[in-house]
Formats: sequence, C-alpha cells, structure tokens
Amino acid sequence: MDFLQFRTDINGLRAIAVIAVVLYHCNSSWIPGGFAGVDVFFVISGFFMTEIIFSRIEQNNFSVLKFYLARAKRIIPPLAFLCLVLLVFGWFFELDVVFETMSKHILSSLTFISNITYWTESGYFDAGSHEKWLLHTWSLSTEWQFYIIYPLVVLTMRMFMSIKAMKLSVLTGTVVGFIFCVIITYKWPDPAYYLLPTRAWEMMIGGVAYLYPIVLKEKRKKLLEWFGLSLILITYFFISKENLWPGYLSILPTLGACFILQAKRNDSFITNNIAFQKIGSWSYSIYLWHWPLVIYMYTYMTINILNTSLVISLSIILGMLSYKFTERRVSGKNTIIVFLVTLGLSSIVYINNGVFDVRNKSQDISNNILNTYKNYIMDPTGLFTKCNASLQVREKGSPEVHKDCLSSGEGGIFLWGDSHLGSLSTGIRSEIDKSIPFSQLTSSGCEPSFTMRRNGSNRSDIGCDYSNDLAYNAILNNKPSIVILGASSKHETIDWDSTITKLHEMGVRKVVIIGPLPQWQPSLPLIYVKRHMGEEYISDFAFAQSILIGNDYLIDLQSKNDDFVFINIIDNLCIVNETDKLSCKVKVDETLMSFDYGHLTVEASKYVAKSYILPFL
Repeated sequence: MDFLQFRTDINGLRAIAVIAVVLYHCNSSWIPGGFAGVDVFFVISGFFMTEIIFSRIEQNNFSVLKFYLARAKRIIPPLAFLCLVLLVFGWFFELDVVFETMSKHILSSLTFISNITYWTESGYFDAGSHEKWLLHTWSLSTEWQFYIIYPLVVLTMRMFMSIKAMKLSVLTGTVVGFIFCVIITYKWPDPAYYLLPTRAWEMMIGGVAYLYPIVLKEKRKKLLEWFGLSLILITYFFISKENLWPGYLSILPTLGACFILQAKRNDSFITNNIAFQKIGSWSYSIYLWHWPLVIYMYTYMTINILNTSLVISLSIILGMLSYKFTERRVSGKNTIIVFLVTLGLSSIVYINNGVFDVRNKSQDISNNILNTYKNYIMDPTGLFTKCNASLQVREKGSPEVHKDCLSSGEGGIFLWGDSHLGSLSTGIRSEIDKSIPFSQLTSSGCEPSFTMRRNGSNRSDIGCDYSNDLAYNAILNNKPSIVILGASSKHETIDWDSTITKLHEMGVRKVVIIGPLPQWQPSLPLIYVKRHMGEEYISDFAFAQSILIGNDYLIDLQSKNDDFVFINIIDNLCIVNETDKLSCKVKVDETLMSFDYGHLTVEASKYVAKSYILPFL
C-alpha cells in the first residue's frame, strides 16, 4: 500500500463526486449532469497515480509490480464481493437469460474490460441500461487500463528524459488528449464515452495538478476552490445526457476538480465537514453498491420518493459496511482468493448460459419468453435498419439509407419519424396494397421536422439532419398523398404546426401523426415475466408516465388544428382501470406488444396498423 499524505480536501471532493452520481442515477431530474461525478473521480485518480509514480521514481524506488498489487488490493475485494453477492442473488431470483447476462458482465468487470463490453452493446444513456446490473463498472475498467499503461509509459520516458521533460510531456499529452476527445466525441460518441483513449486526459489533468502545483495565498486559495466548485456545480445542474459527453464540455468538471486539488484547502468547510469526510471515505464502495440498488428499484419496486430515498440510504449503509469489511480488512492473499472464486463461479454460469437443473429459476417457463425476445428480429425485410440513418452512421460511418427506402413513384404513403414509427412499418406494409408507393425514413432518436436542426457531428445529429433533409427532397419530388409522422417522446418540443403547414404546401393531401406507443422501464418482456404472466392488460409502475405529456400535447394540438389526423395509440391500447390507473394491452394472442422497452413486435405492428392506422388511410 502507498502511504501518502491524507488530504481532507480530496476526500471531500470524492463525496461531491459520488453524491452527484448516486442522485443522478436515482432521479436524473434532480441533478441532470450528475454523471459528470465520474469525471471528477478520474481527475482524483490521475492525481494520486501521478503522485505515487513520480514521487517513487524521484526516489529511485518505484516498483511496477508493487504499484499493480496495491491497486488490485484497493479495487478488487469490494468489487469481487459485490459480484459474488449478485451471483447469489441471480441464482435464486433471476431467469436464465438475465443470469447469463449478469455472469457475462461480472466476467468483464472482474477482468476490467467492461467498458469495451458495454460499448459494443449500447450507449450509456440508452433505455436498456436499466437491465445491466454492473453498467457502472465501465469506469473502473477505464481506470484500471490507465493504471496498467500509465506507469509503463512514465518509466519508458524516464529512460531518455529528465523529470522536467517528463512533466512537460504529461502536460502536453493532456492537452492533445483533450483535443482528441473533443474530435472523437463528435464523430463516435459511444466509444468516446466508454473507452480509455478519450478518457485518459481526464486522469492526466489530475497528474498535471500534482506536477505543476500553484503557490497561492490563503485568500486566493479559497477563491480558486470556490471557482473550481462552481465549475463542477454548473456541470451538474446545467448539463444533461442530451449534451455530447465527454467532449469540450467535460473540461468544466475536470478543470473544476483540478482547481480544487490545486487550492489544497484542508481546512475548507465545503470539503472538510464530517458528512463529506465519511462519504468521501466510503465513496468507492458507495459507488459500487448504488447502481445494483437502482436496478433493483427499477425492476422490483415502485419508483417514488420513498423508495428512492431508501436506495440512497442503503447505498450509503452498504458502502460504509463494504469499506469497513472489504476495503480495510482483506489481505492480499484473500484478495486473490475472492477474485478467483468469483471469476470461476461466474465463468461456470456463463458457460452454462445460466441454466442449471438444480436451480428453480431454470425450470420456470418464463425462460422461454425471455429467450424469444433476447435476439428478436423486428423487421424480417431489414428495412428498419436500412432506412434508419442513425444506425447507418453507427454501422457504416455514413447516414446514407438504402435505395429501397424511397419509392420512385408519385403518390402513396411516406412514413417519417424515429425508430418507434419504424417498428410500425412492418405492419403498415403488410396491410396496404403492394401497388401503392411506400417510402420510409425512420431514424433512431430523430423527430420529423423541416426546421429543427441538430447541427452536430454525433451519429444521432448526423442521422437526423440527413433523414429530415432527405425527407424534404423526397416529398417535394414524389408528392406522396399521405405522410405519417411519429416520435417516441417529447412531442411537446416538436414544431408540428410548421411541419404540417409545409407538407400541405408541398401537395400532401393528408398528414397523420401517430401518438407515442406505450413504453416500459426497463423492458416489457422483463416486466411481464416478473409480475404479469398470462395477463393481456397490465397496470405497472414501470410504465413510462413521461410519454403522457407528449400525448396530451398532441390531443390539445388537434383541438386547435384540423389540418392533420391524430391517431391516439395510448387511448386505443390503454384503459383506465377500476383503481383509476392506466392499464395497457401487452399481448397480441401469445406475442408481447414490445420486444424491448417500446418497439413493436411484428405481430403487434400488424395489429396496431390494421386496427388503428389503416382505417385513417
């Protein structure tokens, strides 16, 4: 273990970081930029790693092996114990698909490649994130990869550089790394979020804070601390998941943390108070435990202020216990034992796909349902992907959609919106006469609009602007008789009036707006098998209430504008039950309406199209 000077300001800064992350994950509306607490942690880690490495190198007693062992003893025991608890929980309570996925994520977390695993699966802010019990360990994997590479780079530099030149190299690398991060975040936001090359500079800026200390008088130290804290708080409360992250905005919390480190105010009432000192000491374990508790709340509990407060309280209590009994008391030998046992058990679970004859949950018929929707193909024709400009950017680096997406004939139907509307395409296509020209531009995360511009460089921005521009030209040239518009949420933010007016000016005879489809958190199949087996209509706390705001907005819009047809899917699929709660249809015969949180299955797409859309066409 490295015995460094204890700094109360850094301990308090840890508390400021972990509090933000926990509050954000419990309720993002409280602190919309709370995810940036991870960036603050990165800066702190970089500061300590640089202090350990450079101080030892200057004393000629740095050992890479001892450095790695010290990091392993600090990080692995609490992580391995958490993973072991999740394995036990999964054995008794989770179905095979979930148990298998859990074991896969445990393996990637313990081998510190979970950031790569999660990058290949989906984006951090995607709806499916609330099905991943160890999603938060991506940051530990990124840090560990930095721990592996950083000392080797520094030692290599030491072979042909002076200490002064090495310090300058770290400073230069930080600046270059930030520029690289900004560029890559705009081009490829998902890998930029998870992977080390775009995160290393955040840890290196912590190193810069150690290598280039600022000597200030006490009054100016206080001003620097307050300025740094202001930058962090601005990020927490004025940045959200809608902003590209990391990227140029990530300079705010990282510089803020850097300034607090530079101020070095151990007597600050902001950081050196008893609450922040305790939470700071427990911060790593609090961080580890909070996310599985959040997942448990989303999966098994009603999401309300009482349960959210319970999750926050349990995060602190379990974090404290983990700190006392796994961070402080586990020896190096026991660290290896705990690591190997957990790794071995999770490997067995993964190899067996979560299926064991002696496990009660493996005998549950619900496994068949989850297996059905595990790798569900929502559009056998492939047009969902081919006509999705956002997915084309992600898969091919270009937003260009397939030629089959746009009909060459005049008249007909034009389907224009996001991926939820795209999931309706199968049903509409199957129900209309094949001689009718049919065009489709349905890109993930894209609202249909002629005037709303993203003007960004990430895949959604590129895909949306391309899709909307292409829609304008295609509608102008082909003059479809009917244009069907739709989006998954936030309908109240879309300029429907101007788009409807423009469409009619372009010769479109009928404009149809499809209201939001029912949506569930984390996913309908999971909710169905856990609480509603056999039911056709369900009322569940996992229903995404936020979509009702947009639905009500469209109802109000229709009362003021008769130039379009509004199809209220919520009213058609949901009823108010005897307890005054919304109860929604979740099955068509034996097939669920959605295979994930809200995209329609093939059977549901045909049912909705035939029952509620075709009569208006």
